[in-house]
Parts: sequence; structure tokens; C-alpha cells
Amino acid sequence: MIPLSKKGVIKIVRMSAITLTILNAIRRSSVPQSKANLVKQTKFSLATINEHTELLLQRGLVMESDVGPSTGGRKPRLLSFNAKLGYIVAIDVESTRVKVGLTDLNCRMEATEVCRDIDIGSGPTAVLEKTKEIVFQLMQASGIKPDQIKGIGMGLPGPVRFSSGIPASLDIMPGWENYDVRSFWKQYFDCLCFVDNNVNTMALAEQLQFGADGSQNFIVVKIGNGIGASIICNGQIFRGATEYAGSIGHINIGHDKLCYCGNRGCLEAYAGGRAIAARAELLARSNQSEKLKKRLEEKGKLKLSDVREAVVQSDPVAVELMRECGSVIGNVLSGLVNFFNPSDVIVGGSVSSVGDVLLASIRQSVYQHSLPLVTRNLNIRQLMHGDDAGLIGAAALVADEIIDHRLFDDDAFKAGY
Repeated sequence: MIPLSKKGVIKIVRMSAITLTILNAIRRSSVPQSKANLVKQTKFSLATINEHTELLLQRGLVMESDVGPSTGGRKPRLLSFNAKLGYIVAIDVESTRVKVGLTDLNCRMEATEVCRDIDIGSGPTAVLEKTKEIVFQLMQASGIKPDQIKGIGMGLPGPVRFSSGIPASLDIMPGWENYDVRSFWKQYFDCLCFVDNNVNTMALAEQLQFGADGSQNFIVVKIGNGIGASIICNGQIFRGATEYAGSIGHINIGHDKLCYCGNRGCLEAYAGGRAIAARAELLARSNQSEKLKKRLEEKGKLKLSDVREAVVQSDPVAVELMRECGSVIGNVLSGLVNFFNPSDVIVGGSVSSVGDVLLASIRQSVYQHSLPLVTRNLNIRQLMHGDDAGLIGAAALVADEIIDHRLFDDDAFKAGY
């Protein structure tokens, strides 16, 4: 063991950082790595790579996998991260459903379950108790014990102060304001727990898809009952001074409709999911759409899914409604594009599932109202992970923290390396 002198302590810290750098180079690669590749990536010497990969192998943090092609000598043994050292509970809550998943430490999904019998307005206790039942059912079915859970990541459909995991006030989430979500989970698991707005978890899922060398500056827009944005700036979520950045649904677009926030003219009061359904009802009652009118007579009330069905059936009134919504959303996004100059604008959420009509209208509006300088290489598309994005991103909330710190808690490991 290295002596704990002043000089030795400095060496211990430096060596620990080296070990972690090598581990993360192996973990973040999409393919197993040879030691020669690790030398190129990290700029460490082969002797340093040998020393620290041997430690990682002894600790079970990495494992030898495939044999690589020979470059003239022996075929190299390839190294990969042992993602089965533990599991992450990933939770994605929406206003009317909760999705739960178990992932390995590389955020790869092991098992999932969806419960559509959820009402976010019933308060945190009811929602979290139901979610807990699903978590333990999944664990039991997968043969995973509580001490194997290394972290919990959770996305909520509203503002969250990330540093404390405390939701903010929101009329559609009564009872959630200042509720300590982390403390609820600490009753059942001795592990990390992070809570965030689920537009941010969607953005983290996209960042995983981009990879280490991918885009570091992009915007994810979630269009559901509410409309929010997550801004990834230089590879990090931009949270703002009070951690509530991204509330683009409350940008004023000039109409007179009253929003639940108390203001008039908000974007989501015109183009959010509930607003779209309400506008579709008006169109049906005024006999402007036979398809929507028939659906209203059958159900007594229209939902977004009814509008989606009418769009699929090429109902001209429903199609025009979605074009209008896409146009005003795109107009707001054009301001963000001009200001931030992202590489990508990525659209997700329940309203985006209406299809190409909405996305095409958003694209047209952004390109029309943004400067050519910022749109020349701009990519506007839907989420790569679709409906699973919030779940994968919830796991990503805690994955790095687990690997960077919790797997290195052993005192002898810290002292020796």
C-alpha cells in the first residue's frame, strides 16, 4: 500500500483519476476495447493501461470479452465494462401513466412495465405507492434483490429542482409541491436517487444515443399536455439560476386563452395536448368535421387520441389543426434556434406521436423564421428512443454517479489506487 504521506496522498488522488478515466473509456465505448485503443484514447502509456486494467479486472469492474484481430503479434484480449454489477430503477411518470424499468449500469433495459391507471392529480403518495408496487413486482419477476439496486432515477411531468429532487408548484400536480420524493424511496432502498423533469431525462437518452463524440449542443422539446424544452449546452443540461429553465410552454404567442398558470396567451394553452382536444371539440360541435363530430357523439368528450385517429384518417380539419399547432410551436422554437444555435432540435411527447404533419409544420416554421446561418446544418427530428426515451434517460440520471463514486467506495481500493 502507498504510504499516506503528503506526497503519497497526491499520488493516490492522481492514480484514482487515471483508473476512473480508463474505466469510463471502456464503459462508454459501443464495442469492447483493446489496450492499444485505450492508449490512443486516453494518451496514457501502455504500462499505465496494463496496471490499471489489471486492477479493474481483479475488482470485476471490467471483463475480458472477445479476442481482437492480430496486428502482427498475439491477438489482443478485448475489455468491456461489467454492467451487471448492479441495477438501476428507472421511472417515467406522465399525467395519466407511469412506466417503470430495470436497467443494467449501462442503462440497457432488462425489464419494463407500464401502468395506465395513474392520475398525477391524485397526489404523490398514491402515485408513488402504486409505482413502488410495480418496481417490486418487476424485481421479483427478474430475480433482483433490493441490495442489487444501485440507483433510482425518476422523471416527473413538471418542474423539479434537481439539486434537491423537490417538485415545484404546478396546478396539474396538486400536492406535489415541496414533496420529498427521495425520502419516499429511501424507505425501501439504500442507494442514490435523482429526480428531474422528464423532458430532461429525454434529453439524456438522446445524449447517450449521440455517444461521446456526438452533438454537445441540442434542444429536446416535449409536446404533451404541457410543452417544455431541455437545453443541452456543451454536453450538460442547462438548468438556469433557479433550476427551472425550459418552460417554453408559457411563452406568450398573442392569443387570449387563459392558461392554468394564470396568464393569457401561453403556447401550451393553444398547442398543448389538452388544448388541442378542446379545440377539436369546438370544431366537432360546429359541424366542421364529420369524423370528429361522430367521435364526440360516441364518447361524449374528445381526447388527443381521437384527434390522432382523425389525422391518420386524413380528416382535413384535424390535419389543419395539427398544422396550426406545429406552426406556432415552430415559431417559438425559431427564437431558441436563433439564440442558441443548436445542432439538433428533437421533438417528443404524446402530441408528437400524431405523426409527420406536426413535425413537417414545425420544420417549415423554424426554417422560415430562423436565420440561414443557424439552420444551414440544423437537424429537426423526432426522438430516437421514442416512448422509451424518458425511461432510458431516468437511468442515465444516476448511472455516471454510481460508476464514478459508488463503485469505488472500498477503502483499500482507494488507498491502493
